[in-house]
Amino acid sequence: MAAFPNSCLPACLLVLTLVRLSRPDSAPLDVVGPAEPVVAALGGDAELPCSLSASASAERMELRWYRGRRAAAVLVRRDGRARDAEQAAEFRGRATLLDGGLAAGRAAVRLHRVRASDDGEYRCLFRQDGRYGEASVHLKVAAVGSDPQIRMEVQESGAIRLECTSVGWYPEPQVQWRTSEGEKFPSMSESKNPDEEGLFSVAASVIIRDTSMKNISCHFRNLLLGQEKEVEMSIPASFFPRLTPWMVAVAVILMVLGLLTIGSIFCTWRLYRERSRQRENEFSSTEKLLDELKWKKATLHAVDVTLDPDTAHPHLFLFEDSKSVRLEDSRQQLPEKPERFDSWPCVLGRETFTSGRHFWEVKVGDRADWAVGVCRENVVKKGFDPMTPENGFWAVELYGNGYWALTPQRTPLPLAGPPQRVGIFLDYESGDVSFYNMASGAHIYTFSDASFSGPLRPFFCLWSCGKKPLTICASADRPDKVTVVVDAKDFAKEIPLSAMGEDPASGDAGTLHSKLIPTQPSHGAL
Repeated sequence: MAAFPNSCLPACLLVLTLVRLSRPDSAPLDVVGPAEPVVAALGGDAELPCSLSASASAERMELRWYRGRRAAAVLVRRDGRARDAEQAAEFRGRATLLDGGLAAGRAAVRLHRVRASDDGEYRCLFRQDGRYGEASVHLKVAAVGSDPQIRMEVQESGAIRLECTSVGWYPEPQVQWRTSEGEKFPSMSESKNPDEEGLFSVAASVIIRDTSMKNISCHFRNLLLGQEKEVEMSIPASFFPRLTPWMVAVAVILMVLGLLTIGSIFCTWRLYRERSRQRENEFSSTEKLLDELKWKKATLHAVDVTLDPDTAHPHLFLFEDSKSVRLEDSRQQLPEKPERFDSWPCVLGRETFTSGRHFWEVKVGDRADWAVGVCRENVVKKGFDPMTPENGFWAVELYGNGYWALTPQRTPLPLAGPPQRVGIFLDYESGDVSFYNMASGAHIYTFSDASFSGPLRPFFCLWSCGKKPLTICASADRPDKVTVVVDAKDFAKEIPLSAMGEDPASGDAGTLHSKLIPTQPSHGAL
C-alpha cells in the first residue's frame, strides 16, 4: 500500500471525514404520522396519513402499511407498483393508496367500509437502499346504535323492574338512568356483548321501589363521538300496589327462611371449599415436584452456546466473548450476507442441533423487551415474516408489560414473578421446546409435538435499546454438567472488525467495520 507524504496526510484525512459525513446512506428515514388518533364512523371511509418529514420523493421507495408488530400487511408498494399478493385478505379491495402524494413524500391510505375490527394501531414503513423509518397511526372506530327500548316487569313484591336495550354500538357505550328532575342513578345490572361484527348489544336494568317516581329515562352515550340516544317512560301509580298485613307477614317468613337457607348453604360451601383447598395443596405439591424433576433433568444436557456475528442485525452490538448482545440506535456497516437479519433485530447462536437433547440458559435480568428460543437454520431473515412455529420459530418474549409465547395468536403467560434467568430445553426427537424460570425452577411454557426437520439453532431478539445486555450463561457455571457434541459452524469465519473507538476512516476505504463491545469482568450483571 502506497504511503501518503507527511505534508498531505492531514488534508487527506480531512477530505475523507467530510465525504463520510456528507453521505446520507446511513441516516435513518424520518417518518411522521398524526399526533392525534383518526376517528372514523362505522361503514364509512378513513384516511390514515403518513409522510416523510423532509418532503422527499417516495415514488421509488418501498412502502408498507401493516397492523401491530407481526400482523399481515394492509398495503404494500414496491418497485413502483402495488404488491396485491402480500396484502391480507381482510384488506383486499378496501385499502387503497391516495394518488398524487408520493412525489412529495406523502403516503396516505384510504380504508373503505370501515369495520369494528379495523380499530387499533397501524404502522407505515418507508425503505430505500438499506435505510428505513416508520411511524404509527391509531384508528378509532365509532358507531351509534339503535334507538333504546324499555321493557317493564312488575315483580311479586310490587317493585317494578325496567330493562333498557339497544344494539349496534362501538365502542361500549355509557348507560345512565335519569329521573324527570335530571337526577342520575346507576343500573342494577348491565351486560355488553359483542356480536359477530364486533358491535355491542347492551342491556341495563333497574328496580324501582319509590312510589313517588313517575317518569324515568334511559340514556346510551358514545363517548368517542359525544352522541347519545335516549328513551323515556311514564310509570302509572296503579303499578305500585299497597301492601296488606298478610303480605308483610309472608314477606317476613320468607325472609327468615331465606336467611336459614343461606346459612345452611354457606356452611356447606365452606366445608366443601376447605376440602377442595386440601386437595389443591396436595396436587400443587405433586405438580411442583414434577416441574422440579423436569428442570433438573434438563440441566443435565447443558451445552455451551455462543452468538454468530454473521447473522446479527446491524443494530445489534456483540461483546468480544460472543456471549452478550445489546441493541443500540446507531447502525453498523456490515457486509451484506444471506444469513443476516435485516429487519427484525435478531441474532442466532453458532451451534446447530439435528438430534438429541440440549439445554442452555440466558440471563435477561431486569431489561425489557426480549425474545429467546430456537428456530430453523433456514428461516427467512429478510423482511417482517411473523415469528411463529409455522415460520420456524419456537420462542417466548417479554414485550411491554406482558410475557407471551410466540404462537400464531400470541399466548399470554401468567408468571408468578419476572424471571432473571431463562432456561431453554430442546428435545429434538420428541419435538418439544420448554422454558424454565431458573431462579425457582418453575415451568414457563412448552411447545410440544413439533415436527422438526433439518438443523435448529438458538435464537435471540431485542426489541428496545439499553445499556443492559442479554447474556448467555456459561455452561461451566452449572453443576453436574454433561458435555454434548453438536454440529458447530466454522468458527474461523469472521467479519472484519475494528477495535472500539478506532476511527474507521483510518483503515482501508473498501473494508466495512463492526463495533465489537469489549468484555468486562462483570458484563453479564444487570
